Amino acid sequence: MPRCNPVRKALRLIAALALLSTAAAAESVLNRGNRFEPATLDPHKYQTHYEANIILDLFESLLTYDAEGRPTRGVADTWKVSDDGRTWTFRLQTGLAWSDGAPLTAEDVVFSFRRLADPKTAAQYAQLFYVVENFRAVNTGALPVDQLGISTPDPATVIFKLETPAPYLPALLANAFAAVIPRHAVAKYGTEWIKPGVMVSNGAFTLKTWSPNDRIELARNPKFRAVEEVRLNRVVYSPTENLSAGFARFRAGELDMQIDFPLAQLDMLRAEMPTETKITPTLLTYYLALNTKSPKLADVRVRRALSLAVERDVLTSRVTRIGETPAFTFVPPRVADFPAWMHVDAGLNATQRLAAAAKLLAEAGYGKAKPLKLSTSFSATEDNKRIAVAIAGMWKRVGVETELLGREGRVHFASLKSGDFEAGFAGWSADFNDASTFLYTLQSAAVNSNYSRYANPAFDALMERAAREQSLVARAQLLQQAEKTALADQPIIPLYTGMARNLVARRVTGWRANAMDFNLSRYLSVPKRD
Repeated sequence: MPRCNPVRKALRLIAALALLSTAAAAESVLNRGNRFEPATLDPHKYQTHYEANIILDLFESLLTYDAEGRPTRGVADTWKVSDDGRTWTFRLQTGLAWSDGAPLTAEDVVFSFRRLADPKTAAQYAQLFYVVENFRAVNTGALPVDQLGISTPDPATVIFKLETPAPYLPALLANAFAAVIPRHAVAKYGTEWIKPGVMVSNGAFTLKTWSPNDRIELARNPKFRAVEEVRLNRVVYSPTENLSAGFARFRAGELDMQIDFPLAQLDMLRAEMPTETKITPTLLTYYLALNTKSPKLADVRVRRALSLAVERDVLTSRVTRIGETPAFTFVPPRVADFPAWMHVDAGLNATQRLAAAAKLLAEAGYGKAKPLKLSTSFSATEDNKRIAVAIAGMWKRVGVETELLGREGRVHFASLKSGDFEAGFAGWSADFNDASTFLYTLQSAAVNSNYSRYANPAFDALMERAAREQSLVARAQLLQQAEKTALADQPIIPLYTGMARNLVARRVTGWRANAMDFNLSRYLSVPKRD
């Protein structure tokens, strides 16, 4: 048997070690352009779809989204519903742990929903859970949080008691705002618990770094219940409020995915990058919120005139141009179990609408001698500015002078929430496939999402009746009546139903178009790179 040359053996060993080192250094890193810098990563306090994208990577609720955007098992392994539809029993998966190794139990779930309901949390989406027994009373401060209709008889079981049957509960529980959060970390760190180096999470990834206005880096969570299915080592989210810059980074290969793109590039994208350009229908309505507490907008005649003067078909055919549908109603036409209806304004031509708008403004005391001067707030992207300029031009034809206030995204959204605006551009995306997920934002109790500060007891009463109605047909009729009531008051101006606009590189696998427009990073992969 020949002996091995010791020099050759040493060289082989060095080469093998170098190869192992290179393999260890190669990582699967997904770079996602995410539009706006998040204001928070607290699941109970976020406001936008863009924050939800990151939170869904960090946290899970009892349910989560699958690769197609449908509700599926999350923290819960199984669940069952009582015959009357009012009691839901969830059994947790075994061996659940937080990223710091602490066990995740049913007590964490109960704690999370009590915190969501607590009025001190000021959760934007708390009202969606008013179907839960005592949730409204807790959220309005009438009852203490321990009276919430969510309990745990043992460490692996959570029971929801509902006021009325809610077959949509699984879809509701998949949302980021229903995430389970770590009570031990919140107890220890208070409001600081969401910071890098402190945050404890239970999702597929953990928060590694957060450099404001630069990047948010996530690392694969070794304690995640299905870590073996996660193919990415890291995910890097970049704020790309400047869509032209985000588009350039995507074309250069710096970003693997980018939410939205400049409309000016649409024709080029369709011609040169059709595979990477993803334009898909989604349950989303863009609208203008009108601050009804502003003296200029307190008169319904003024709000109606502003709505009448907007030519929706011009916006969709000449400005946005990606297949949106002009909207005179808030609830999109594809929402389940909701009969579409035609608003009276949709039956008028442009000349008729302009004449009606001018007449209403004159009746409200405005005209050439006293023009209505109004400010419009929007997140300062190129496309939003084009839309705002177009609407300002439409209003000018009826004597309205518009000041355009382009603001940083999180500043704009904060202004909507605080009421620091007159007219404000917004979009509302469905939290689940039901009309109520749009209409609840106009209820007087929806203090964190009712940007218009709209309050009409008749509308609130219809929404209350719909929430208690068990017949799907009768419930839909009540919701439709509620929408008609609200739009007669015009606290918002629906503009058009939205389309999800994404750029996805060919190297990304696992991306799926879906109505919710959520693609969790745990289902995605890219080739490894050094």
